Amino acid sequence: MLLYIDDVRDFDAMLKRRVASFREKLADRLAPHRLTLGEAIVHKVLIPMVGVYTPGWQALPAVSWAFVELKTKQGLVGTGEWSVDLDGRARRCVEDLRTQPGRNLLELEFEEPLFMAWWDLVGQVLGEPLHRLWAELFEADFQPRDRVPMAAYTWQRFADKDGKDAITYETWPEFAAQRASEGFPAVKVSMTAYQPEDHIELIHRIREAVGRGTAIRIDAHGTWNYQEARRILQAVEDCDLEYAEQPVHSLLPQRFYPEAERLGERLSGGGSYQAEYYYRRMTALRGELRTPLSCHWWPPIIHPPGASPMANLWEPDWYMLERYEGADVAVPDINLGPWGLWRFAQLAKFMGLHIAIHSNFELCTQLAFRGAMASALLQESERVGIYMGRAPRTCHPIDNETIHVSDDVIEGGQFDWSGGHLRLLEVPGHGLRLDPERLEKYRYTPEAVAPHRKHASEIYANYLLDRPRRTSLSGWPKRQAAERFDRHAWPYEVASILGAEDEQDVDIELTGDQSG
Repeated sequence: MLLYIDDVRDFDAMLKRRVASFREKLADRLAPHRLTLGEAIVHKVLIPMVGVYTPGWQALPAVSWAFVELKTKQGLVGTGEWSVDLDGRARRCVEDLRTQPGRNLLELEFEEPLFMAWWDLVGQVLGEPLHRLWAELFEADFQPRDRVPMAAYTWQRFADKDGKDAITYETWPEFAAQRASEGFPAVKVSMTAYQPEDHIELIHRIREAVGRGTAIRIDAHGTWNYQEARRILQAVEDCDLEYAEQPVHSLLPQRFYPEAERLGERLSGGGSYQAEYYYRRMTALRGELRTPLSCHWWPPIIHPPGASPMANLWEPDWYMLERYEGADVAVPDINLGPWGLWRFAQLAKFMGLHIAIHSNFELCTQLAFRGAMASALLQESERVGIYMGRAPRTCHPIDNETIHVSDDVIEGGQFDWSGGHLRLLEVPGHGLRLDPERLEKYRYTPEAVAPHRKHASEIYANYLLDRPRRTSLSGWPKRQAAERFDRHAWPYEVASILGAEDEQDVDIELTGDQSG
């Protein structure tokens, strides 16, 4: 365990100083330029999925996204994408700009609320693709790749309303093999749908189907208890998994803890209930396995109250770092922004961790943005020879969930996934523009929602898996094969997509043992 972390403290302090200098450098480069708003357009679209989107026991035949187009008086257009809907901060920023059209859009204060759209404009103004701009800005000693490897994210799927495109226990290996044959260097398997032990056979069948040349990573999303994680992961170690993501659960603070404690107040010993329990179990599990473990929250960081993740005001959780080593692979989100993600990645590598970028609920605009960040901020330069102090072979392919979406609203439509790699465009910004015809075709309206909500309601009324669970989450035998939902929740704030009024939080009550 990292009992002596003064070197990590010193290294992070150096990283913060460098980030400050990088921000100053960008401000200097932008100083001669000015962009003002001509028109800000918000689009919300609803796009059918391939089959029914089901991670986290969801049932979504179609999913929504929001876009902002910032059309400037100087002729440039910045485009940003938001999952599900535009968040409140971005919406308020757009409204403020509409009332103050003379503001310079290149001011750094607009980065956080406008995110992708802002960086798209910055790249265009400076005449550089984002992956090259970031590599230069962060003083990388390599040329960033324009071809980013991806892992095909797979999960159980219900059939669409026409009975097509299901992924079942029987057909899952075939689906994974198809993605491997397309050139994806890795396949990710979401392991929440079936009885936990059923995934042992499933992973072996997927390994046989894709062969040894394709990496397999798995994600239990914290749905296994410690005994299950230990038993299942030991049983699949002969499959040579790339890593296992969040195999053990943590406690559920919304049910048990007073408000102040569940919001992160420390116990008398310095830890918090949920995090300390989780990291203790992850550390113990790492000691029993050769399969690497990954986590979105390791190394652990703490954001100041009221600060957004993108503000880069976070500090490492020194209490946890002194006591635990919770993962082998760090998998942060892009909501840290380029400044925070670069700092986080450098810190993770310094601590001896591998790193990838967590997948997002996304279309191709966000995927391309995420791929540019991976290219510029994660990879390392390649040299002939051996160098002390440079961590070799630390970067993993980025997950791709977009393969489950039927179309896109960018010009040219959805990317061609044959080849299994994301091709970054060599044009300024992220290089993608919205297609007016596709925006109109997929515009979010009550009429568009209605048939998808009907199909989802039918699934929820009898959530019957093709390989039903044999026990409830309590561990007791189930009396019925179908699952019953008290609440629809996790992993995304999706209750509003199809106009549902269900309560949405991070706890799940899934009870299949219905006697009445």
